[in-house]
Amino acid sequence: MSYTFEETPLWRRTLGSRPDDPHAEQRQTLRFAYLQFRTVVEALADEISVSLPMFTDHSIKHADALWDTASQICGEDFPINPAEAFVLGGSFLLHDLGMGLAAFPGGVKEIELDPNFEDLVVSAKAGLQGPGLIANAEGIEEAAREEAIASLLRLRHAQRAERLISTQFHTSNGEVFYLLQDAALRQTFSELIGQISHSHWWPVEQLRELPQRRGAYAGHPGNWELNPLKIACVLRLADASQIDSRRAPIYTHAFRRPTGVSRDHWYFQERLTRPLVVADRFVYTSTRSFRRDEAAAWWLAFETIQMINHELRQVDALCADMGLPRFMVRSIAGADAPTRLSEHIKTDGWTPIDARLRVTDATKLVSSIGGEDLYGKRPEIAVRELIANASDATRARAAHEGGILRPVTIRLAEVNGDWWLTVEDEGIGMSPETMVAALTDFGHSHWRSSATLSSFPGLLAKGFEPSGRFGIGFFAVFMAADEVRVRSLALGEASRSTYVLEFSQGVAGRPLLREAERSEWLSGPGTVVQIKLRNDPRTTEGIFRIDSRRRSHTQNLHAELTNLCALSEVDVQVQGPDDPAPVRIICAGDWTKISADELFWRIYLQWEQNPLYQRILEHYQTLFVDHATDLLDENGKIVGRAMLSSGEEHVLTYGLNKYYAPFGYVYTGGLKSSYIQWTLGAFQGKPLTANRLNAFPTASLDDLRRWAESQAKVAKNSRWSTPSLLWIASDLVHGFGGSDPELPCADCGTHLLDRRGLEEWLSKRDEVLLISESELLRIDQHAEQAEQRCRFFSSEGSEVRIPDNGLVVDIYPRWLFPDEIAKRPRDERFADVAADTEYSDPRYWWYNDGSFGAISTVIQAIAETWHMGIFDVINGLEACCLTDERDSRLMLPTADGRIFLIDAIRLRRPKRSGGK
Repeated sequence: MSYTFEETPLWRRTLGSRPDDPHAEQRQTLRFAYLQFRTVVEALADEISVSLPMFTDHSIKHADALWDTASQICGEDFPINPAEAFVLGGSFLLHDLGMGLAAFPGGVKEIELDPNFEDLVVSAKAGLQGPGLIANAEGIEEAAREEAIASLLRLRHAQRAERLISTQFHTSNGEVFYLLQDAALRQTFSELIGQISHSHWWPVEQLRELPQRRGAYAGHPGNWELNPLKIACVLRLADASQIDSRRAPIYTHAFRRPTGVSRDHWYFQERLTRPLVVADRFVYTSTRSFRRDEAAAWWLAFETIQMINHELRQVDALCADMGLPRFMVRSIAGADAPTRLSEHIKTDGWTPIDARLRVTDATKLVSSIGGEDLYGKRPEIAVRELIANASDATRARAAHEGGILRPVTIRLAEVNGDWWLTVEDEGIGMSPETMVAALTDFGHSHWRSSATLSSFPGLLAKGFEPSGRFGIGFFAVFMAADEVRVRSLALGEASRSTYVLEFSQGVAGRPLLREAERSEWLSGPGTVVQIKLRNDPRTTEGIFRIDSRRRSHTQNLHAELTNLCALSEVDVQVQGPDDPAPVRIICAGDWTKISADELFWRIYLQWEQNPLYQRILEHYQTLFVDHATDLLDENGKIVGRAMLSSGEEHVLTYGLNKYYAPFGYVYTGGLKSSYIQWTLGAFQGKPLTANRLNAFPTASLDDLRRWAESQAKVAKNSRWSTPSLLWIASDLVHGFGGSDPELPCADCGTHLLDRRGLEEWLSKRDEVLLISESELLRIDQHAEQAEQRCRFFSSEGSEVRIPDNGLVVDIYPRWLFPDEIAKRPRDERFADVAADTEYSDPRYWWYNDGSFGAISTVIQAIAETWHMGIFDVINGLEACCLTDERDSRLMLPTADGRIFLIDAIRLRRPKRSGGK
């Protein structure tokens, strides 16, 4: 039986039979050994499609086709002898075999033992969760593990191929066999075939590690020397260039029905013809044009051809540098421009103009988006980002080694009139390559890069979650400084391997990477970042933004970093100009264990504040100690210590405006990120934006709801409890999706009503006026009176009388979750009705605002007490408001004889049967 590859020029002139051949016996031995090798490999190659069904063809047909592609690339005059051709053919057969599970004797279990497997599962899970994706945990786990297996087969296939040729396999009766049956040839060539097979996955520069000369096998003619580097180049180019329809058979595509990017690979490859060779270039053509709905496949073809062109040029340069024979094909026609490629690979009904997003002035982009345009005019963010990076590196080392968390140290010093800030860590450090990738590539986050995961396998699986995710944080440093020096020593390296990356002109200049001088060597792994501050820290333009001389630089440093790092996951040490040695201000994770009093002052401490605000903070500190409760996640871990805060709690004590109420803070990676209004305390959070200036607690919606409901109980039993406090507590609990039937949902003008009280009140009335609380000023009655109640005043200061059938309610309740976390609840049953109504129509109000919160409780109570359906209630609501056509606002009398106009909603009870 003959094969198509036996007709290729490369085969015929190397391993094919020929008349009057003086080396016929040696050539025949190699030829028969190769054909036998191919027969055994064929079954193993067929298993690749079982493991990776979405991939284009990697069967024995691909290996056969490489003889043809290699013939075109090499040309008739390229020097290659039979021994080299045998090694090349062996690498054709072997190079992709690791992509099938069958290539791993231990199967799935062997793959799962890979150090990176659990990391890939964690990454896959993150990508599978979200709206419209897999919803159940079991399905996510299964899909993530399948994705991780596929990823590892692809990542490890070349490495696995190197070992396959010497791997023992067993038949069903236990007999041992090898892929290459000929023992002598296996002993002579297996290591070289394996190494060359592996090399097709190396960077081009790494090919230089391969030798250029290897002596002939003792049984071969002396001039059958081998050049491993040359053979590796042929394999590399042939494998990259073989993208025609032989890789994507039409019927196979129909049966597998690939999706996503895999589908686009199949689409473009199934219509590409065998490339033409014109002069020194490949010309790819297609059997039919690409329609508009196939544009993604065309662009993928263009990008693939660009990649092949880059490989051809790189290998040609390598051959020229190393004195190797040059290949006939050295580039691809049309690879430099989409419009030129479309002359050969046609499009139908559209023109391939490259309209991808691009950056014309990268320096300007980094200096703006990496600075004030992203973070605002807040140079102190530079300090936060440096500490975040140091903390990540420290935690990564602890996760990798299973050891202790080492401290992060921040120093501030004045040197010859200049202020220098230094942030030091003893983390995993960085190699020179990592320093360049992580600190000069805007938007590149190295924590999840393949290089980092390979160097430190298991990081993600061990629970390490970097706070830096977007690869932009370091660039914030240039808001505060132009001169920056980074020294780093990678984990596992000797001190002499310390490197320095210097920025002398901010992002405008070209950074300098150099080996550290002996005096700059680090004694252990870690990173030291030194920045020369542009402004004195103690100015409004400085990192403390405090234009005051009443506290020292050292006091500022201690106070600001205590606030900033309140929930730090590593120890934080600071050393100001007045500190003889670093002072530890935060112990790693101790915020869950320290007293509520200590936590409060850690979050809100300032060395300098006006006496009024000091009194307010002292009052809130007392409240915090009484009211704060732990926010627990589903595993019972503390992820917050906080209280709901209305801003009204101090009014009775001081008669102060609620403007002075502080906020609760969200910390990402242990560092202050943003705030949550109507709370007091601290929450562990996750960033919602790249600049980490907008964040939200990591707790789930159910966790936050349970915490809010626990806060309702605290508010009811508090010694500080007032009608206003309970009123706002109810609003806030509902705003977090919680509920408590004993909290007030309405005020009838004489007292608050909870759900039971409301039902009793409703049962005695046939008409209800729902009066908007937002237009009234609420004042608590003095505590010494017999019954605590609220009094309501107009914006002019007149006390308003609430009618007997009036209920003061919060018609527009708060929803405290950002849209990215949870959309505002809406009654979708009214969506169609609301779409056809005006904003003033009660049905629109119910759909958009009224279907949650305390007002929803009121509406539900009306429906149940008056025995009405919810549709009847909503359709029966009458808006009393100001519109373009009329003013139907409710007229409320005031104590001084005036009339106060206010928005309200009227509802009448339907008449009972019999007209009663």
